[in-house]
Amino acid sequence: MSARLPYLATSLVLLAVGFGYALTQGRADRPAPPRPAGVAVAPRVPPPRPLPTARELLDRRAALSLSEEQTRRLEVLAREWSSESARLEAELQAATAEFSRFMTEAQAGRGASLQEIQRRSADAGELGAWVREQRRLHGEAAAGLLADWQRAKLVQEASGVPVGGGR
Repeated sequence: MSARLPYLATSLVLLAVGFGYALTQGRADRPAPPRPAGVAVAPRVPPPRPLPTARELLDRRAALSLSEEQTRRLEVLAREWSSESARLEAELQAATAEFSRFMTEAQAGRGASLQEIQRRSADAGELGAWVREQRRLHGEAAAGLLADWQRAKLVQEASGVPVGGGR
């Protein structure tokens, strides 16, 4: 019998117990704890959809009636974003793989403190936030090349409001 079998069995039992606990805590029929008086609860609002990338705008060039100058500038932005996003995604994958290796080593017996796990997890999380921020900035730069009426058309399409005002 392998020396790892007891560890595997223990891990599976702990995983099952944790999963069972999570399921019992998420029951919808259990009443919510009372709220303190006078505390306003903000409604949950989904995060805004990211602005389209330059490539996505180019794919909609006919619907947006892009001019030749807009098309040319969006193509430049699309090429730049393609190389930049590939680099950022590679960095993010490397950080995620490093964190995964760290966790595997920690579970294999080396152990790790909660602070060390949180620190390494935060490092990967910060890189993910950086990638999202760069994506947002790219979307803003691409949208900045559009005329006001073209941006309004994008907003209408994203909100599901029919474009064209037909009856």
